[in-house]
Amino acid sequence: MVDRGRRGFTTLGDQALLFAAAVRGAFQRPFYGAEFLEQCRFILFSCAVPLALTGLGWGTIVALEAGNFFKLASAEWRIGGFMVLANVREFAPVATGLMVAAVCGTAITADLGARKVRDELEAISVMGISNVLFIVVPRFLALALMTALYNIPMIIFTCFSGYLASVALVGVNSGAFISTFYTQGTLQDLYGGELKCVIFGMVIATVCCYKGITAKGGAEGVARAVHQSVVACFVSIQIIEYLYTPTVLALFHSNNVLR
Repeated sequence: MVDRGRRGFTTLGDQALLFAAAVRGAFQRPFYGAEFLEQCRFILFSCAVPLALTGLGWGTIVALEAGNFFKLASAEWRIGGFMVLANVREFAPVATGLMVAAVCGTAITADLGARKVRDELEAISVMGISNVLFIVVPRFLALALMTALYNIPMIIFTCFSGYLASVALVGVNSGAFISTFYTQGTLQDLYGGELKCVIFGMVIATVCCYKGITAKGGAEGVARAVHQSVVACFVSIQIIEYLYTPTVLALFHSNNVLR
């Protein structure tokens, strides 16, 4: 038990060092732009369908549960404002981070793990190419950028499906939904969600790259690394969410006021 705890703290420290190295590497040369664009293309096409399905399903569930609750209190006209608080501020960024981690993070871990067990990463180092600059930094920046960009369509899908479910299934007045939606929503919520997604993307890249480049034990070791990476990403996202939201609400008190 003590050894497992020691290994956990060692892994956390190594990942923190890799995170710092990736941040420094983003401002160093050479910058492998082709690899960065390839990673952006991969994330874009891999996550498009899962993002749409996740957003539509998540928004519908939130609207049904919250709408029926508000209806019991004869306050169903408030559901539009709640969708801003729930989706724009919380659910859309978290769903985006979880979806990117599950789809792209696991793929990155599997790719780097396969390269590791075939000694391709050592071959890159022998050629005088930095693994941090060539492997980690492009994925680090691509995941940070694309996770933030994917948050916008995720917000659209969750809010649109929430609107349809509220009006068609719960029986909320369409005008009341829209009026409270625009009254309660603020740019601080949108900017806060985007910043949160950037943090999610950087953490996902760090965890998945670390698990990939430290994989060992052949195919079984790669599979183990993929499993560990997705679990670590999910837990990290929840921890960040728990710390981030109270901090933002403490800094911007107006976000706690119903309008």
